[in-house]
Amino acid sequence: MLNFSQTKLFLILFFGLCFRIITIYFFGDAVIDKEWGAMLYNLEHNQILSSRSVDGVPVPNLFMPPLYAWFLFIIKLLVSDSNLFLTATFAIQLLLSVGSIFLMFLILLSLFDKKISLLGTAIYTFFPLNIYAVSQISSITLQMFLINLFLLFFIRFFQHSKKIDLIIFSLTSSLLILLRGEFYIFVIFSLIYLILKKREYIKIFLSFLLIILLISPYLYRNYNIFNVITITKSSGYNLLKGNNPKSKVEGVGLFGDVEGVVPETRDKLEKLYKKGPIIKHDLEKDRILLEQAIIFIKDNPKRYFNLYVQKFISFFFIDIKSTYPNYYSLSHIIPKLILSVATLIGIILVFNLKITIFNYLIIFYISNIALFSIFFILPRYSLILLPVQLLLSIEGIRILIRKLIN
Repeated sequence: MLNFSQTKLFLILFFGLCFRIITIYFFGDAVIDKEWGAMLYNLEHNQILSSRSVDGVPVPNLFMPPLYAWFLFIIKLLVSDSNLFLTATFAIQLLLSVGSIFLMFLILLSLFDKKISLLGTAIYTFFPLNIYAVSQISSITLQMFLINLFLLFFIRFFQHSKKIDLIIFSLTSSLLILLRGEFYIFVIFSLIYLILKKREYIKIFLSFLLIILLISPYLYRNYNIFNVITITKSSGYNLLKGNNPKSKVEGVGLFGDVEGVVPETRDKLEKLYKKGPIIKHDLEKDRILLEQAIIFIKDNPKRYFNLYVQKFISFFFIDIKSTYPNYYSLSHIIPKLILSVATLIGIILVFNLKITIFNYLIIFYISNIALFSIFFILPRYSLILLPVQLLLSIEGIRILIRKLIN
């Protein structure tokens, strides 16, 4: 027999599953296009990890992180029929999404009592953007699942220092680096934070080595092809997308038409294209875009600093000038605003100079926003930080209630 708390959790998971199935049915992507479509096609038909082609020939990828492309390709190997492939992809993403709900419950339970944990899990489960995300052929659902694993086992090791928790944290860290190339910054920060708290230098150093070992095959692949040690090289593209004369908070679409949107890059890019499908195409293209973005910023630093501040505030609250479809629907804006205000309250009330889980979450949250704001902001980016926002909001509200009562 299930006890009362287990029954409530089961109902949350069940209705969370139902809402997601309905969303997939009505809003699910019908095709895989843009970067993921190109990478899947080239893996399937050309046996190469590539997101770009020159003169009809795919060039080795350094632009996109590889994990989600591999995820799609493995499903494609198992389900070759195009219609069944989409169904299978949605089914797996559905399981990952429900799995992330259960992981969120475990995270909450490690910091709060069962009543608060169930309430927080319900908010996470029915947060509209979190429901909608599963209907998209995008890495966001996989990322949400891995972020929750990452946070859960970071917290568990922080609290109990068990080896198995550090091993799973390390495994999850390596997968997140392969899913989000820049995530290595937050992994390094997390390991340093653990050192400051736990002083278990050998364990944490071994964790670092395990992470390096797990990502080393892809690092070797990139070094062998491009002669650089990195997971991705897309800082030029991302910086230019968010920092050019046409840029808004959400950037401006560049994929497939960089020189059309930013004509200042045309001459250099045409020279690159004339070289044909060279192996280092992605590396050289990103260098060109990076140089142009830096020129724009140097020529008008005030404009781009103001734009950075706008991005930061828009990420924290809402983008008042968004052109993203359905951004201003009440089901998106109201929950986002409420959660943003609650997160701010949490940060103000929780922060101190001690090495605690909540201070870690505050630094993790703000540093993510600070990094994203250098480039550009999209609605799904805020979803990545939903678990952190919930934890900070709940703790902040608990502190506020105690202050009001006392």
